[in-house]
Amino acid sequence: MKNAQDVSITTEFYKVLIVGPPGTGKSVFASSFPTPGFVFDFSGGIVLYRGLNFDYGQYPIAPQGWVQFETEFREVTKLVGEGKYDTVIFDDTTGLIDLAMERALQLDPKRNAAGGPLWSVHYQMVRNLIEGKLRQLINLNCNIVVLAHMDVVKDDETGAILEVKPLMTGQLSIRMPGYFDEVYYTAVRKEGDKVKYMVQTVSIGLKNARSRLSGKEGLLPHFVANDYNEVMAYLTQPTKKKATK
Repeated sequence: MKNAQDVSITTEFYKVLIVGPPGTGKSVFASSFPTPGFVFDFSGGIVLYRGLNFDYGQYPIAPQGWVQFETEFREVTKLVGEGKYDTVIFDDTTGLIDLAMERALQLDPKRNAAGGPLWSVHYQMVRNLIEGKLRQLINLNCNIVVLAHMDVVKDDETGAILEVKPLMTGQLSIRMPGYFDEVYYTAVRKEGDKVKYMVQTVSIGLKNARSRLSGKEGLLPHFVANDYNEVMAYLTQPTKKKATK
């Protein structure tokens, strides 16, 4: 029988959702994870992983693109089980949504008056396709990184910001963060003439970041450099790397 006394940061795989606007360092953070790895490149951003030991797949935004993705996902799942990959990355969910929509439109020919997708039909299919794949992904025995753009919801009349969440279809924006131990939001700071790329690890304002690995001890600072090794230094060496909040 397993005992929680035997659990440590180093015995668990690191599974994180990274949320933020374009250009704020999401892919850079993902590229710092242990290799060899595999990148499911849904948005053509593989150049940010150049020179690193990541295999990758890219998929045309067309019905056959989802089929290709499914085939490659099964192969990667097998290779993870054989110990080939330390990290698997989805970069990013916006491209994944587009890919799933093409598949949904192929599976059901119904269209709205403008020839586009039906909310009650195709968007529900997209949610089911993506949610099923995320459930399979999160169960892989390796580090998992999923990148998502940020959706800022505003009041149409006042312009006030009501909510900040991952940009996903329907209820997935609420459900998806629950799959992950870590949910970070990217942040960019300017200090003098230097720009620093950070990840936010706690809930501040409307950004609902969190860290289960940080625990009640609060091992992670509220903002940390967007680098896997920097984060792990805080988590595994708290007495040496404890930071002022």
